[in-house]
Amino acid sequence: PQTRRNMVARGLALLSLALWGLTPLAGQEGLIPAFRVAPDLELRRLAQPFTCFDKVGRRFAVLGFESGSFEAWAYPLKLFRDFELSFFVGRATEPIAARDLVRYISVTPAATTLTYVYQSFTVRATFVTPVREPGALLLLAVDSTVPLTVVCAFVPVLQPMWPAGLGGQYARWDRDLRAYLISESSRQNHAYVGSPAAEGVSYTPAHMLSDRPNRFKIVLEDPAAVRDRFIPIVMAGGKGERAGVRRVYQALAAEPERFYREALEHYRRLRAATLRVQTPDDTLNLALEWAKVAYDNLVVENPDLGTGLVAGLGPSGTGGRPGFGWFFGGDAYINSFSLNSLGAFATVRQALAFTQKWQREDGKMAHELSQAAGYLDWFGAYPYGYLHGDTTPFYLTAMYDTYRATGDLAFVRQSWASLKRAYAWCRTTDADGDGLMDNQKAGLGALEFGALTGIQTDVYLGAVWVRAAYCMQRLAQAVGDSAQREQAAADFERARAAFDRRFWDPEQKQYAYAFNADGRRVPETTPWSAVGLMWNLGEPERSRQTLRKLASHELTTDWGTRSLSIHSPLFEPLNYNYGAVWPFLTSWVATAHYRHGLALQGYAALMTTVRHTFDNALGYVTEVFSGYQNVWPQEAVPHQGFCTAGAVLPLVRGLLGLEGHAPERTVTFAPQFPADWQHVEIENYRVGNEAFSFSYRRSSGQLNMKFRNQGRESYTVRFGPALGIGTRLRAVRLDGEPVAFRTLTTPQSVQPWVEFELRGVRTVEVAFEPTVEVLPFVPHSRTGDRNRGLKIVWLEKQDNRLVLTLEGLAGESYRLSLVGAEAVASVEGGTLAGDGVTVAFPAGAGPGFVRRQVSLKLRSELPQRR
Repeated sequence: PQTRRNMVARGLALLSLALWGLTPLAGQEGLIPAFRVAPDLELRRLAQPFTCFDKVGRRFAVLGFESGSFEAWAYPLKLFRDFELSFFVGRATEPIAARDLVRYISVTPAATTLTYVYQSFTVRATFVTPVREPGALLLLAVDSTVPLTVVCAFVPVLQPMWPAGLGGQYARWDRDLRAYLISESSRQNHAYVGSPAAEGVSYTPAHMLSDRPNRFKIVLEDPAAVRDRFIPIVMAGGKGERAGVRRVYQALAAEPERFYREALEHYRRLRAATLRVQTPDDTLNLALEWAKVAYDNLVVENPDLGTGLVAGLGPSGTGGRPGFGWFFGGDAYINSFSLNSLGAFATVRQALAFTQKWQREDGKMAHELSQAAGYLDWFGAYPYGYLHGDTTPFYLTAMYDTYRATGDLAFVRQSWASLKRAYAWCRTTDADGDGLMDNQKAGLGALEFGALTGIQTDVYLGAVWVRAAYCMQRLAQAVGDSAQREQAAADFERARAAFDRRFWDPEQKQYAYAFNADGRRVPETTPWSAVGLMWNLGEPERSRQTLRKLASHELTTDWGTRSLSIHSPLFEPLNYNYGAVWPFLTSWVATAHYRHGLALQGYAALMTTVRHTFDNALGYVTEVFSGYQNVWPQEAVPHQGFCTAGAVLPLVRGLLGLEGHAPERTVTFAPQFPADWQHVEIENYRVGNEAFSFSYRRSSGQLNMKFRNQGRESYTVRFGPALGIGTRLRAVRLDGEPVAFRTLTTPQSVQPWVEFELRGVRTVEVAFEPTVEVLPFVPHSRTGDRNRGLKIVWLEKQDNRLVLTLEGLAGESYRLSLVGAEAVASVEGGTLAGDGVTVAFPAGAGPGFVRRQVSLKLRSELPQRR
């Protein structure tokens, strides 16, 4: 009876397929043995059909949604869009859309798997994109109890990125290859998509594309025959000879496992060759590893333009640009700071050299370059190439940062003519003669549109120019150009003084957003000043006053820093420039906090971006969020490079306090760890030709450090760990022997600084008398939440008290955790309970956030510990 039922079910299934014109193939051809997808750095959760994912390499990109719908690009060509799976099963007479069945997503650097679950089958669809081939694979693993037909539908496009275009496209089924050929009349641009197990079911005109999706089918008559097998769906494309694209398609179809293994090994090598960190926070560790992958995915080999770093990636839908999948000079320079921190030196040099090719004759660096520039006159026919004024001084800062990190003087010498032209152009933009670049003459800076763009100079452009003058001075010294060094040194001193004089607003107690042509300051509170504060350009006390405002709920949310104060009349939560939260702005704010010893604020800001690595496109940080609630706008690019910086720059140069200077052979390690971190391991921090490792252990009253390098060269180590304000330092020992140290005190910390030569292994011990230390408050914010978390605006020691300035929602209570709570004698403004203080904000204080102070009175002597 069971056999009879199976025969009936199979007959009905075949009848259903016949009604749809879907006749099965004879046998199961074109399948390959399944192989294991390694759970390497795996991120896994329930699928969110509206959330983006990508699987990309140097030459090809699959950009889609967790529903399974995707588009494919063979740079710079968009091959097709809206690729979707559907299924015919058993007695069904209607197709079942895969998007209605998606249940899980699993993401690793080399493969992304979507799992579709139905009552009679499970299909696992694994995407693999080779690192350097212009093609990709979709591998289907089918576990079914009934015969099944998989139908693949897609809309052919074959268009280069905007603003270029092609005509005369057509698509036809290639019976020998079992794939659709998409091509055009000049026979210079092509794509193939199909499967060795497929049969075409669409018949389109020979001279044009149909206005309906093209389809092919994969008929699985015997479910048992496909278990432990993969059904390969193959896509390839590109510009050039059709035979070359065909060879790529055939190679991918023949050896899918080889290309997966090569991608797997590529990402393992990438992670092993760069900075590795193990902290007590696994989320932080994982975010750093995924940041490496996120940046590596933005390296593009364009067949016309060469190899550079694009800004970001995301589905284009019916449009012509995949997110920010163009070459943006400013983004490459901003990303270089994080990439240098990771030790990805080759990527940085390649990206910088690429931008030099597009430098204008007068020295200005290109802001953006379409990947389709090989099809048209991008710089001559379109006005977008050189819009921004900040790109050129950022080029100078990125080159110096790379020189410091690598010690590569040959690259600086090779670039010297370009650097001098860029610097000379920057100097021509000071129309009012105050020593600063002017937006009116240089171009756009912090903002790109709206009421705040009609200014003389904004604080962002001003800061980047001051830093650029400093960097040029150092670069000129390195190459021995004394005249250029003297000019840059004079420019730096003049510009730095002008920065402090023109932007400091004594009434608002902050560095202002900008000043107008008549010298009036624009009093808006924005985070753009953090760029200069990160480089210590402001006067220290003024900088800290500004950072207090940035730590307030005016700008700080539980998911990042707003681009404009919530109290501004111009504030709009979804406006790109006037209120939205940008993780890349948060990265500068967090790093600026750390630069000024404000680790509590810095850590909270850092963790907002770290969490974004896992709450949208898995492994990547979204470009922008609402300034009102923790949600990303629909137009936000899901994989944005300079937003990944928010999980790298403040982590490495702030929390870890790592700075290398290869030409001077120095490395600084000034960690600002939370007081309850007992063990941190740092490996493969690269400076020049050396690699450093640091092992940090903390116990009550003692720090134990082990420093190690490869011993190729001797380096001077500058070590200055931050301990809570009020900590009494007893002694520092180097390799067991007492050593002199100097003490640096900030409002929140005490740092014992020692210097020593390292070639091999050395140890440092710091003995101290513990005090009470406040731990960072990191609010838990889910997608859709409003701003609710406690804000630590300020902390300082006043005599025998620790005084905190806090902001919280009226009617809410918050708990601050402490280390060494036994040192607290009493609390004003809160309640001491165990190892923490509870702070209540009265409901009658008004709606929204309110401010209050909490004072912790310290004991003169600590109780004896048992």
